[in-house]
Amino acid sequence: MKKLASTLLTEERFWDIMENSNKGRDLENELSKLSEDEIFGYEYWWIHFYLQSYNQALWAVAYVVLGGCSDDSFDYFRFWLLTRGKSVYMKAIQDADSLCDEFDNLTDDEYPEWEDVDYLPKEVFKKKFNKDFYEAEKNIDYQIMPLPKIEFEWDENDEESIRKVCPKTFDKWWNNDKF
Repeated sequence: MKKLASTLLTEERFWDIMENSNKGRDLENELSKLSEDEIFGYEYWWIHFYLQSYNQALWAVAYVVLGGCSDDSFDYFRFWLLTRGKSVYMKAIQDADSLCDEFDNLTDDEYPEWEDVDYLPKEVFKKKFNKDFYEAEKNIDYQIMPLPKIEFEWDENDEESIRKVCPKTFDKWWNNDKF
């Protein structure tokens, strides 16, 4: 019988890991403290919140700040968003424009996209347990929600439509070359 991934780590523990990871910089260390089952539980919550953040308002914010945003870039943006912690993440889900000032908190070597952080649980699993993550994962039932369908209220060729979705971010970051 497969193990239900959502029961292997609590949502609260997931966010504790993110908070203790120093905005993702120490995530590998935090993940290395977990058991095999807990890593799969972590992976469940990572995917859950990553999918939950798939919405047009967050995509508009990423588009404005990054000066454009492909499908892959939006994935990496949402990975970065998860590393910011529960408070920032939850505010952004409710109001994507709440991220506007979060970009000011980034150091010169930070960028609001982070692809590699998505691979860390798999790498830690292999390193710590000397097992293939994907092979072991066959015994896990994630029961993941499908990717939501986005109904865009903005068009990349219509600046005013983008501004309507995220006015604070647009006014501050449109054509800003920080990133």
